[in-house]
This record gives sequence, C-alpha cells and structure tokens, in this order.
Amino acid sequence: MEHKEEKTPETKKDKLPLDAKLLSEAVIELNISRRSVSLYPREHPITKESLKRAYDLLIKLFELRPYITLRIAKDTLVVDEYTLDRRNPVFREFGISLHERGIAAVGFQSGLTIDELYVFHELITSKDELQGQALVEAASKKGLKHITLSPLDVSRLQFLEGQLREKGTGTAVLEDYVSGLLEGRLADAEAEGVILMSPPDEIAEILNENLSPDAPEETYDRVITAYLRKKGERIRSDIFNKFISLIDNLDPELKKQFLKKSFSANRVESSDLEQIIRDLAPEDLDRLMRIFKEQSSFIPDTLKNLMNKLYETKGETRLLEMIIGNKTVVHDFELDEKIVHLFSEDHFDTYVPEDYINELDAMLKGFEGKRTPLSEEAKRVCEEGYTEKVISEIIIELLNTGIPAREEFLQLLTRLSYFIQSFLDTGRFNEILEIYNAVYSTSLTGPFREEAASMIEFFFKSEQFISRLIDSFRLWGRLNREGVIKLAYVLRLYIIKPLIETVIQEQDQATRRFYLSILSRLGSEVADEASVRLGDKRPEVLKDMIYLIRECKGMKYLKSIRNLARHENAEVALEAVRTLLHFKTADALSYLKLYLRSDNPDIRDMAVKLAGIYRVKEVVPYLLELLEKKDILGTESYYKISVVQALAEIGDPRAVDILRKIYTSKTLLFWSNLEELKVEIFRTLHKYPFEYIRPLLELGLNSKNKEIASISKRLLEGGKLDA
Repeated sequence: MEHKEEKTPETKKDKLPLDAKLLSEAVIELNISRRSVSLYPREHPITKESLKRAYDLLIKLFELRPYITLRIAKDTLVVDEYTLDRRNPVFREFGISLHERGIAAVGFQSGLTIDELYVFHELITSKDELQGQALVEAASKKGLKHITLSPLDVSRLQFLEGQLREKGTGTAVLEDYVSGLLEGRLADAEAEGVILMSPPDEIAEILNENLSPDAPEETYDRVITAYLRKKGERIRSDIFNKFISLIDNLDPELKKQFLKKSFSANRVESSDLEQIIRDLAPEDLDRLMRIFKEQSSFIPDTLKNLMNKLYETKGETRLLEMIIGNKTVVHDFELDEKIVHLFSEDHFDTYVPEDYINELDAMLKGFEGKRTPLSEEAKRVCEEGYTEKVISEIIIELLNTGIPAREEFLQLLTRLSYFIQSFLDTGRFNEILEIYNAVYSTSLTGPFREEAASMIEFFFKSEQFISRLIDSFRLWGRLNREGVIKLAYVLRLYIIKPLIETVIQEQDQATRRFYLSILSRLGSEVADEASVRLGDKRPEVLKDMIYLIRECKGMKYLKSIRNLARHENAEVALEAVRTLLHFKTADALSYLKLYLRSDNPDIRDMAVKLAGIYRVKEVVPYLLELLEKKDILGTESYYKISVVQALAEIGDPRAVDILRKIYTSKTLLFWSNLEELKVEIFRTLHKYPFEYIRPLLELGLNSKNKEIASISKRLLEGGKLDA
C-alpha cells in the first residue's frame, strides 16, 4: 500500500530551498528585536523599527515557504537538515536565549502579525523566566496562533552509547542521565542542558544514592563542569546558585568532596565570585555563608576573606526579610548577571569556541605590534562614543576659558544639550555630570552667568529632562550604579520628589527597589519628602517611606513613625518598629515585646527576625519562651527555626540549656520537623562561646544525623585548637 504523506503547513512546500542570505538576515533581526523588546517599551521607536525589520524579512521567507521551523540544539540553530553557521555569534546568542528557556524549536507561520512577534519576544525575555511547557502554555494564553513553541523534552535526548530505557520517564529519565554523566557516556551539550534544567535537590538525591565519596576525580569534575563550566570561563550567578543548592542537599561527605574539588582548585575566580555574591538574594547569601562555614577547611583563605567582606557589606545595607505569604519587604538587587552579559558590547569570547579563538590567536600572534602611546590613542579613538565625549570636553573647556560673544556661548550650550540627550539614551551619567558641573560653575562667575543659569533652570530642572533621566536610570542604572548615585546626588533638589512619585507608581518590584536604593543615598532631603507621605493609606507606600526616613537619618520624624508602630497592617507596623530599633529609642523594646507575644505566627516571626538583626538581648527570655512552647499540632517548627537563628545572632549563653533540651527530646509525631530544628541548632552553635556549647557538641558527636556529627566534630577540634 502506497504511503501518502500527511499534509501539514510545513510539508506543502517544505522541500523548496530557502534563501540562505535571507534566512540569516531574518535570524539576525529576530535577535535584534528580541533585545529591543527587553530594553524598551512597545511604542519606543527603536522597538517599532526592529520589529518591523524582522517582520518584513519573515514575510519574504513566507513567500518561499508558509512555515519556517528553527530547531535549537543548545547554541546551534538548525533549519531542515542544515545547520546555521556555528561561528556566527548572533546565531549562537539567539539559540542560547531559547535553549535557556527550555525551547527545542520555534515555528513561524504565514499570517504572522507584528503584535504576535512582539508577544513572542516579550515572553522569551520576561523576568518571570518561564521555561519549557510553562512557556508554551503562556504563549497559548497570549493567543500566539502563528508562532509555535516546542518545549525541550529530556526523554527524547540520547546517550553517546546506547539509548534510554524505552518507557523511562520523570525521575527514571533523570537517573539515566545523571548515571550517564557520572560514567562519561553523555554528550557534553546534552549533559549541561539536562542537568541545568533539572531541580538541584532531585539531582542531589540521585548523587547521594549513586556517587561514592572516593569516586575518581574525573567523575566529580563532570558534575562540577556541568554547572561551573570549564576553568577560566565566566560563571553565571543563577547557575552558581543552582550549584550551591545541589551542594546544600548532598550528604556531608559528598558535600565535603564537592566543595574541596570546586573551590580549592581555584575553579571560581575571586572577581567572578564577588560579582555573583552581589547578585544573590539575602536568603541565598545566608545559605552560602552557612555552607562555607560548615566546611571552612576546604575553602581557600582568599575566598573566605572575600565572603566575609561581602557578607558584612551586604549585612549593613540589607533590609529585613519579613515574609507574609509571598510578599517581602523591600530589598535592592542588581540586574541578573546573564542579562548584563547579554547586552555587553563584546560577546566574542563567550560565543566563539575556544579552539577557534586559539587558531585566531596563533594567526595574529606574528603581526602584533608593540604598544605605543600613539597606538593606545588610536584604540581609544575607536571606542564607541569617544567622539561625542571629546567634543563635549572641548566645549566645556571653551566655557571655562571664556567666549567673547553671547551668541557663540548660547550655541555651545545648545550643542551640549544635544549631547546630553545622546548620553541619556546610552546611560553615560558621568558625562552628563561633567556638563552640569561646568554649566553650574559658569552660572556663578563669568560674563554669561544669566545664560548658564537659564540652562540650569529651563533644561536641567525641566519636567522633560527629569522624566528622561529617571527612564535612563531604569534602563542603564544597574550597569553604572556609581555614576547614577553621583549624578542623582548633585541633582537631588530637582529629582527627589519626581523620583519618589515614580517609586509610588512603579509596579515592577525590581525597578522599585533600585529607585529606593538611589533615594536612600541622597541625604536628609529625602526624609523630608518621605515624611509628607506618611498619611498615605497604601501599605506599600508607607513601608517605602518609613524605609527612606530610616536610611536617610530622619530622626526628627520619629513621632510620626511611632504612630505607625501599631498600624493595622503588620508589615507597616514592623517596619516602623525596625526604625525605632535602628534609632535606639526608649520605647522600641516595648513594641518589639508586644509583637513577640502576638497570636499571629507570621507577625511573631517578623518580630523574632528583628530581634536577631538588632541583637536585642533584652528579649532573650521571650525568645526562649517561644522555643519551649508546646507544639501539639506540629505547626510551630518552621517558626522555631527563626527563633534559633535569632538567638544565635544574639549569642546569649542562656539559650544553650534550652537548645540542649530540644536536642535530647524525642517525639513520635512530627519527627522530621524536630530533626530539622535540631540540625539548625547545630548549624548556629558556632556563634556562642565555646565553653558553653562544648557539652552539647560532645552529645552531637554520637548523633545518627551525619551533618550534626560532622559539625560537632569540626567545632570541637576548632575549640581545642583555640584553647
């Protein structure tokens, strides 16, 4: 019987040859429009223009074939049986951006609209970081009819040798791939894709069952390389965090081996680690510190010192993590490492294979000339934006030396205003600051003081300039935080009020936190403006204003803050109490005790964390009372962990006897909750004086829990050495 081919959108003309140049241009424009959508709003001219170029090229491709499918193999794009040039960094970048979202293929069909193309880019660049099937479902809900996304299916990937079990799914599939990785039977690209897309705790569970602590070096190296990549390559902070999650879920002996082999060999450069740590959320940083402290003997001193320095630095400025449901109090963080890297100017080292780079280096080695002042100047001239910067510096110099004619002076000011517009579009805040300082200086002395003062009044103070400046902060500020702070501080009298209004209206939490971090550095004028809004009815606004008053030393507004310490919204009330504790007011302690006695466990938990952050010794009896509280239903274990952590921060020896009682207690119900609490007790014992915890550590030596026994042994050995 003759087989009849099924008619699908792609089989109708799928044997028609595609124009290679046209296809390449279309992919390049797709990548450009993807970037534009991630940076600019829908109606921005750059976004509209880049979308139109990509759309027009796709329409031309549809004239050859009504359906185009791009398949993604990690960083490689495949159309039909043809692979697009692997050396092209744009193709690799576009492929990686889809692969990291768990997409195996994307299809574009005739009938596509520009709106659909925009929605597609919006989905693959969204901060929600939807992946795989979740991204496909989101695309369906958004009404993408002419763009088809196919999620990456790990059950269809293959080993270098042999195949997966025919009916293997779920955990069984993951076990196959982890085993293949340990044995070196899994292709490198597949290994990284499967491992990075799988939950770290599941991989840790498989490693605990299948990996021996005395396994060969290369076995450990395969797992480490899947996360941290090869030595010398840049490590992404989100993947590093997954690696730390993996380590945190390993058995103590495996954890020890992984830390030793990962960090003792200087696989992670200090500069990379510093940037990664700055990007970590507070809870991730705390977890990393805990792991490093538990296994400190395997961490190089340089990394220990770096961790301590950064932890202390973040600890000074970090806001309280007070959680109710899924909401947290404001905490600033910087743009994700992969996004910063994605939009950096030079991607060559990242996207071109190492062997290809070596070949180019060998070819060029003989032609390298000696560095001279002239050659260095030539290189500098070729840098982006150099011409505009030089011209603006020349104009500034002319302003300082004196211009004989008023008309010429005004022309120079006008030219500077044009450069400022360009600098705003590219986030060059230092250059804007230089221009402002020059114009301001000229407004104080010289023959054209009034003209210079007019530019400050009608240009720098204008609503249009301030609005564009705040938008520029949003787009570029995290790449040049120091430049933002310097410029914002000089312009603070003009910018504080509109920036606070922007914070109030801002819906994106990351941007809101960034704006707040700027305001917190602008001085007492911010506290003055924030105090005006303490009558606002919105809890989010009140919390932000209280935070700004605290960070900007607004002690004169403590009366207003005190009135909010009993606010009906618990988050607002606790933010006010934190401010009273910060300024060490006489009544701060009474408010803290009030909330420590609350019947609401979430409110009580926030108060406990405050007690730990500010090391309030006076409330230790209250914390001990919470720790000893009967837990018939097993609902208090989660909150008791916070109490244990707070007591450790205070370090009062009175807590040790209660901790020992908990450790020696037994229960038939909620055993796992109690065990978790016991482990947390031992994780925090190092913060107490050694002579008080020694008996408890000796008990822990005989624990069946490997982590407790390991911690006890390490602390006892350290205590003996100190003695």
